[in-house]
Amino acid sequence: MSSQSNIEDSDAGQVSTTESKPESTSYHTAEGEQPQSESITREASDSSIWDFRVPSLTPPVTFQPGGVDGCASFSIRDLIAAIQNGMSHEDVKTYMSHYNHSNPQLVSRSINDTIEGIPAMFYVIAANNDASIRLFAKFGGDVGATYGSPPVPLLAFAIINGKINEQDTTAAVATLLSLGADGFTIPKPFYCPFDEELPSEGPPDASWKEAWEAEKTLWCQPPSIQKLLTEAINITQRYYLHRSSKLTKPTERQRWVAARHDSTELFAVPYFLIGQSAATNLLTRNFLHYMLRRHDQPLVLVFAGPSGHGKTELARRLGALLSLELQISDCTIVSREVELFGPRKPYVGADEGAPLNNFLAANNGRRCIVFLDEFEKTTADIWNALLIPFDKGEYQDRRNLKTVNCSKTIWILATNALDKKIIDFCDRNEAIFDEDNSTKREKLLEELTSAMRDDFMSVFKPPLTGRISAFVPFLPFSRSETCVGAHKYLLELTNEVLRPINTKPGPEEQLLGNIRLKIRSDVSVCKVVVKDYDPELGIRSLKKAVRDRVASLLDIEYMSMHEVISEGLPMEDYSVFVSDGRVRVKSVGMPQTSQPSVLSDR
Repeated sequence: MSSQSNIEDSDAGQVSTTESKPESTSYHTAEGEQPQSESITREASDSSIWDFRVPSLTPPVTFQPGGVDGCASFSIRDLIAAIQNGMSHEDVKTYMSHYNHSNPQLVSRSINDTIEGIPAMFYVIAANNDASIRLFAKFGGDVGATYGSPPVPLLAFAIINGKINEQDTTAAVATLLSLGADGFTIPKPFYCPFDEELPSEGPPDASWKEAWEAEKTLWCQPPSIQKLLTEAINITQRYYLHRSSKLTKPTERQRWVAARHDSTELFAVPYFLIGQSAATNLLTRNFLHYMLRRHDQPLVLVFAGPSGHGKTELARRLGALLSLELQISDCTIVSREVELFGPRKPYVGADEGAPLNNFLAANNGRRCIVFLDEFEKTTADIWNALLIPFDKGEYQDRRNLKTVNCSKTIWILATNALDKKIIDFCDRNEAIFDEDNSTKREKLLEELTSAMRDDFMSVFKPPLTGRISAFVPFLPFSRSETCVGAHKYLLELTNEVLRPINTKPGPEEQLLGNIRLKIRSDVSVCKVVVKDYDPELGIRSLKKAVRDRVASLLDIEYMSMHEVISEGLPMEDYSVFVSDGRVRVKSVGMPQTSQPSVLSDR
């Protein structure tokens, strides 16, 4: 089921209807006392269950660090109240950094304090800003925090928060998992398998034996909580939980090396991509090797695979998570090195410099990422120009002819030249997708990367090939992964139409808005949509399928209403579901002129 599932069908968005604060409706375990699991049964009364809401806090007099007179000390309560009342992430960062600068221990000492009895991290999750979650974790915020008795984990609260507040919390869930939150606090039957519909009341009793025996999942025993979690969790969140259960956790040495180079976020990359576990594993392995050995040469990677399968997305995620500057150069518009790097002084145009030249000069001696997209479109002139930067880690700034140190630059050559090799290999060796057989999979990946190197050499010649650090294959999506890809665009559509109507002509115009789009049985909807998946187009084919199969139907249904489109209209509910193998879109609770809009699965 989806986090967008029909709220009007159930009152499960709030397990308890009491308006009292959560701390008064929860039972806390005394310090040092073990939870009394025997007293928590599936027949437990809902009257004792937290309603998954945090109290509303009075905003502070000012959001300014230091308060009105500049002398106020750090207050976690004031910070949380400010966040709850609309403080931007940048202002949160400024506030925390201000106090951390004067006393590095000040913020971390109180970051996990409770407000109205609830740990501060629960309020951060309720605000649903993944950047703020990551910031709090950096200052020591506990992503494994719990509240109540039996203790509800922060991860579960993040999922259910989407249902309670009618918002998409998928990014928050992925962020918590990437920061080390224990995915097994969510009972495994909720996400294994992740691409099958859950019964409306939750997984069947027969699948729960291990879950009941695990102390960390006691919070989920009451039937009302199971129903709420079922309605809240969506296929993408289930996918990330499934993926988290399969990922090998980094060793202490790996963490230590990464931390020494301020790169611990490297281990978070797999939690933000669809599929491509082989690519993220190879990237992590080579990145760690590079940091361990302190090479004078830069790290040079070839990202190869069919279009639309995550090459650019992985580069962007790596840059964002490691806070690295990223330069993307489109190689379809360059054929000579002067077009890529710019003319040398004193030729015309040298003073302005080309974007790539200026980027390398600005990041002299610093770690950064250069992404050369569609590298197969380049010529030998450019290949030769890259030999010295790749080999010696040096580059000559075309504006002033000074040497730039680019030994810490991460070069990524993205190419579709090896697509056929990769797709044919995957068709012949389906075991390459089997993450449960790591030995066989590792052997196949070695065979594939070796074949990729040979093919690359035949196109780009030995001098350039000899300077490549690693070949990273991007594989076609599996059937279940395509469902997650389709859901990505369903979530985007949901967030897009939720925005308010704006009839003013211009870039901010929004004629389709004020809509709560609810995806009932998101797995079933996605399985119809992914019939349009094309391995050669990848994620783009799924984006088009969502537009053609869902967005177009929403447009038709929306336009069938007689009410004039105007600003200030009340929110309207629309439901997306599958009936008779076809996707349907239906207005909920509004007068209609016709049957629900429908599209065949063919």
